[in-house]
Amino acid sequence: MSAREPVIRQRLQAIGLESFPDDTDVTWRLLGIVDAGAFSIVEAAPEPDTVGYPRFRFVLDFPSPDTPRVVGCYCWERGGRWGLLFADPGAPEDWKRLGPGA
Repeated sequence: MSAREPVIRQRLQAIGLESFPDDTDVTWRLLGIVDAGAFSIVEAAPEPDTVGYPRFRFVLDFPSPDTPRVVGCYCWERGGRWGLLFADPGAPEDWKRLGPGA
């Protein structure tokens, strides 16, 4: 387990709600975490599946060890591939070289 995993587990619901504020009835289920240098890629599924896609990959950076920030989010598209859904325009660009999975 990485040092970030407990923080991600604790903050996953808040990350989902911050990213999709209109979906207050959704519970976010953690599917996996991949650490990639300064970033973590967190795959999660909304339950119920009312957000519009069945799975998401949140790309997080950590301005401080206990405060993850979503810098980008990919969604699992019907064509069987990850598509960029949104990005934080104020975030550094280097996370984009990771793509949806490290």
